[in-house]
Order: sequence, then structure tokens, then C-alpha cells
Amino acid sequence: MKYLLLGNVSFENSFKYGFLYHGTALVILAILATTRGIRSMKNTPVFLVGFKHIAKNVITYALGATLTVGLWHHVIVKQATHARLETLKVSISNHFESEADFQEESTKNNLGDLTLSDWVTSQHEAADIFYSPKAQISLTLMVYLLLGVFMSFIASLLWTKVWGLQQITSNPR
Repeated sequence: MKYLLLGNVSFENSFKYGFLYHGTALVILAILATTRGIRSMKNTPVFLVGFKHIAKNVITYALGATLTVGLWHHVIVKQATHARLETLKVSISNHFESEADFQEESTKNNLGDLTLSDWVTSQHEAADIFYSPKAQISLTLMVYLLLGVFMSFIASLLWTKVWGLQQITSNPR
């Protein structure tokens, strides 16, 4: 999907669409894992068993999605990611017209004795950290795992506690 969007949408929008794609895939995988569990298990499992059944599929996808995001941004379109970082740095550098504008803003926001050049340097360092492969992959993994575990929790809760789609066979008559 990202390849199809390449050149057709902005960097930020492609990032947004990629997250939407993977988030939707996590929801669909949770639904499919629940459906497969309903069909394969004779009895409705306890919550934890249902959660594990769903989560192993969803978390596996979250790990794979994180790997593909990392490969995409830091191998396949490395130049575009670097260009976006450089554009951001130029935007940071040109944010204030002069030292006086910065000092006025600094006074309003109580930034202390920070100079414009110190502020620009700190913002550039923050951008470098955010765009680094380790930070992006770690943040992506955290978001996808949290979303995946949440989706697994909801699907398991619905399957084992709310829907009651399966019967527990105790003593058939």
C-alpha cells in the first residue's frame, strides 16, 4: 500500500495511512482468530485461553508490521525519510525571524536563559532522535503491541464472556 501511495501523498499522510492500514489489519486478525477459535474449540474457553489464542496471531502480525515499517523507512525509502528530516530541521531553523522574536516567545513560555541557537540545536537533536531507526521502530512496536493486546482483550472478552456462541457440554441428555 505504501508503495502505491509513494509520490501521491505527503510523507505525513503516508505515515498516517500506513498506521490506519496496520491498525485495520490488527482488528481483522483479531476477528479472524476469534472465528477460528470458535470453529476449532468444542467449548467456550476461559478468558485467558481465548486471549492467548487471539493474541498470538495479533502480536505476531504486530511484530511483522513493525519490521516492515522499519524496513520501509530506513532501507527502501531511506532518502525520503532523510529528506523529511532535513526539511523539518530547516523549518525549525527558520521558525523565528530573529533572536528578539525568540526572546519574546521565550518570555511568554518561561524557557529561562535559553538562546535561539541553543533552542535550535536542542530541537534538531530531538528531531534526530525521533527520526532515528531505533526510536521509530521502538515507538512503532509499542503502538502496534498496545493496539494488538487491546484488540485481543476486547475480542476475547466478547467471545468468552459476552456472546456465548459456544455451549459448555456438561451432561448431555
